[in-house]
Amino acid sequence: MVPIDFHRYRTEIRQVLLARLQSLANGWDPFVAAWICYALAADGIKNNQPILQLRERMQRWRLEEDVWKYTRNIGPMALLLWLSEDCNPDAQLAEKLSRTIKQLDADDKFSPLRDGEQVFLLALGLRVGADEEASAYLKDLVAREMQRGPLRRRILYAAALRELGETTSCPAGEPQDEGDVIALVWWTERYGGDKYGQWAGFYTIQERIALDIEAASEGQRVLTVPELALLYEAVARETEYPDPNLLFESYPLHPRIRQVAERDFKQGNYFGAVFEACKALEDFLKTISGSTKIGVSLVSEILGKPDMNPSNFSPPLIKINPLDQNSVDFISQIDEQAGFSSLTIGIFRAFRNPKGHQPKDLGWY
Repeated sequence: MVPIDFHRYRTEIRQVLLARLQSLANGWDPFVAAWICYALAADGIKNNQPILQLRERMQRWRLEEDVWKYTRNIGPMALLLWLSEDCNPDAQLAEKLSRTIKQLDADDKFSPLRDGEQVFLLALGLRVGADEEASAYLKDLVAREMQRGPLRRRILYAAALRELGETTSCPAGEPQDEGDVIALVWWTERYGGDKYGQWAGFYTIQERIALDIEAASEGQRVLTVPELALLYEAVARETEYPDPNLLFESYPLHPRIRQVAERDFKQGNYFGAVFEACKALEDFLKTISGSTKIGVSLVSEILGKPDMNPSNFSPPLIKINPLDQNSVDFISQIDEQAGFSSLTIGIFRAFRNPKGHQPKDLGWY
């Protein structure tokens, strides 16, 4: 099982990212700013106020004296170019970025070209605006570097190649730490793969990580900003384009419904899963009531008829509230009881009866 509440988790990670964004006012770090921008871009760039404000701050930073002298700044510059992909990319920035990349020494152990987090940002920028020579130079270097190092590093290099238009598979290897696991779920959400399997792996390490140092307990590993960014994009993509099997895991289903429907559902046989769930519901109602009726007649006898009202009220076998005729809110109680009856009858009429009497090749999907 993978019982991750992706919507809640997305909110939690976003709050941490916004807090880190606020902390930049006290200590500017363009590399951190770039990865926060990348993360929040998962929510869209247009009308995204945190990104627009941070991009404006990065634009001012870009004009500072000697900013190009520090190679650590090249990744953030590339990210700034990437942020303009949907509008009018800065040709001057693109030309400067390309020229600087070609001047970098890949053999220098301090070169940003040996840092997967930097290289991925460079690939994003080159995708928007760069000359072919700079792209070819980066591709050659990435193809060499992605063969060595930790899995997370190799995944970022492979992702850089993907952004530069190359067809590359996710690097193989067993994850050795939490960063590797996060990189794997991110790759799967961004480029495709076994989402269920990778999120199942993430669930096994979720308790070992903390989103920020203030919330960390003893023994937990606090995620870096790039790791937060990768995880946020993965969670955001899963909430936008959910995997059906992961949805099944996160729904608070009754244990018996989960048991009878799981196999069909996870095999993609949603017709069978719903039908089995309806039959289990009918069997449950018959068992708790002792009734021999079926379908709509069964529900009407147990939960009451949907048109029940005070003038023709007869207590049903199963009450979902007191249904106290002396209560001041008796009308509301009847309405609630009738509502549950109507919902259950609707389930049988919409799903159980048609699918129980007609072959599924007639289009009952």
